[in-house]
Amino acid sequence: MTVAYTRWRRRLALCALAASAACSRAPQQEPPTPAAPRDAVVLSRSSQQLAGIEVEVAKAEPVAAALEAVGTVALDDTRTARVGALVEGVVDATRVNVGDRVRAGALLAGLHSHAVHDGWGDYRKAVADRRRVEQELAFASETVARTERLLADKAASVLEVERARSMRAGAVEQLAVANAEVQRARESLEHLGIPTGSTTEGRPAEIIPVRTPQGGVVLEKLVTTGTAVTPGTPLFVVSDTSSLWVLAEIDEAALAQVKIGAPVQMMVSAYPTERFPAAVTQISDTINPASRRVVVRCQVGNSDGRLKPGMFARVQLEGAAAAPTIHLPVDAVQDIGERRIVFVPSADGRYVARDVETGAERAGRVEIRRGVAVGDRVVVRGAFLLKSQLLASPEGES
Repeated sequence: MTVAYTRWRRRLALCALAASAACSRAPQQEPPTPAAPRDAVVLSRSSQQLAGIEVEVAKAEPVAAALEAVGTVALDDTRTARVGALVEGVVDATRVNVGDRVRAGALLAGLHSHAVHDGWGDYRKAVADRRRVEQELAFASETVARTERLLADKAASVLEVERARSMRAGAVEQLAVANAEVQRARESLEHLGIPTGSTTEGRPAEIIPVRTPQGGVVLEKLVTTGTAVTPGTPLFVVSDTSSLWVLAEIDEAALAQVKIGAPVQMMVSAYPTERFPAAVTQISDTINPASRRVVVRCQVGNSDGRLKPGMFARVQLEGAAAAPTIHLPVDAVQDIGERRIVFVPSADGRYVARDVETGAERAGRVEIRRGVAVGDRVVVRGAFLLKSQLLASPEGES
């Protein structure tokens, strides 16, 4: 039994050695390739070709400083007339409608008012008083002449002559007052637009004409026939729209970049591919305390009438050349939530997402203020596909 037990132990040891040798000859498994980090995308060469990936080397470019702001197209107040009622009355008739083009001095409407009757009454009374004073002056002048002849004939005293001359002097002063009253009554009627010599079929004019002091287009008609008005009631708005204002708001921090006379490019959504040249004509003297912005007024030509008051506009003010900065195509920058990223290719075939801080956009390129250095290679085409792959696969593999 001892011999048999010894043989069994030998066989067991040989089996263990054979198993150990077999294990030592088996090939060892290679460690798995590390996965791409969450902010990187790995694409095969064929996937890169399908995605149309293009890379650009970042470089600093001197770009003229441009300030963009939003604004509103408005009427030029120096070319606009807001016609109102001078007196209380009733609109007798209107002569124009909205959209009509009129010349300066054109008749817009007529007003019937008791002020006209009162004016004519004052004028007639003043004329009658002047006529009476003129007769008194003529009588006083004759009296002076008669008393002077009598004095020469020793038939009148010097006192009578002086009294006659005093009466004549008083009549002259009364005539001056009467003339001034006639002039006042005449000017009162002319202020209403009614010349004292105007008549209608032999009768004095009784309708107050409403005329425009500005030629242009009738933009607003606020009354119709029969409308009762009071002094100051708005009646019409007439404006020459061949030149308009653009009122833009800029941040106070950019105020130093704006100068009177600086050229401006204006864009409106109605004509997205066109730029309208304008110029800065005024910078507001005050700052809005709520928005911390300053109103800048620009003048823009509108001879063809395509621009309309009330349009929203974007204005771009040209400035001096700024320090060279990095600019990339707009499509190179992608948004993921609140992040703005670009993709930078690495040597091992990965595309790493890198956070950037952007600035102003101009001509399809965006300023990169932070996150990309001069000489960095950045994906400028196919970045959207890389972002989609990054969002679709947590490990960014393809």
